Amino acid sequence: MAKKTLKRIIVIAAGVGIIILGPVIYSVFFPFYFLSIKDISNGKTVIERTTKPGDNLWIAFINSVENLPVADHFVVDENYKILFTETIFQAPYAGYDHSERAKLIAPGTLKISGYNRQMETYTFYAGALSKHMLFLNGNWLPLYKVARGGDLIQITINKRSRVAFLVKRMFSHE
Repeated sequence: MAKKTLKRIIVIAAGVGIIILGPVIYSVFFPFYFLSIKDISNGKTVIERTTKPGDNLWIAFINSVENLPVADHFVVDENYKILFTETIFQAPYAGYDHSERAKLIAPGTLKISGYNRQMETYTFYAGALSKHMLFLNGNWLPLYKVARGGDLIQITINKRSRVAFLVKRMFSHE
């Protein structure tokens, strides 16, 4: 009788332990997706944040031909890929796509939507004259605290467990 009671207590304790520790272990090892923006010229990370489908990234810069603003819009799609969706620009005669999708949204300002080009990575040079600015979900990202004009910037979405992310942060010298 005492053995049966002891077995029952062990089984109940194991079940309670699994119920309590299961979600903790799952959340520690469950893969998370991170939007990573790196200056690969000097190996520094501009920003690395968890991401989810629907997150918006805008890259705004000054066009090198007309010296007028351009804004390219990217979205994290449901497959955790970077999706180039639209561009908004002034200077419509400076070599841009003159598609039938172009829509006049303000005097001298065009918007072309519907690109929906899926990308594994997006890379560009941080221009000293073009003054690239990054906005993630409406929040400005400090690109020029890390990069200088002419540095190569790479945007990717990476998958890691929370443990791998925390270990990388602990041992990173950035």
